[in-house]
Amino acid sequence: MHARCRDTGAELFFARDGEGRGARIRRERQAKAVCATCPVQRECHTHAITVGEPYGVWGGTSEADRRWRDPDSPPRDATTRNGRKRPLRISSKHSAPGHNPVRRTSPNGAQVWAKATMS
Repeated sequence: MHARCRDTGAELFFARDGEGRGARIRRERQAKAVCATCPVQRECHTHAITVGEPYGVWGGTSEADRRWRDPDSPPRDATTRNGRKRPLRISSKHSAPGHNPVRRTSPNGAQVWAKATMS
């Protein structure tokens, strides 16, 4: 048993100099597809997390995935347990686009945030 990436060129798993965002996304998607069918994916992923591998796609994770994912947590995505997409939720406390909060002092001396329109 061996890793599927052994049968694929390394350029699929590592960024090229000057690679644009769109090209990176496509390349990483293809590399992750190879990893998804690999018999040693879990071991590869564990290795990348353990040694802090900063470059390339390893065990189905990109550089960005490994920076942001807790190594002990299962992979997270935008689906609920039943597989449907979760709706995006925005806090009602956040200012609307184009409005920045401004700190003001209330009449009783407390610091409060007020909405101010950007000019």
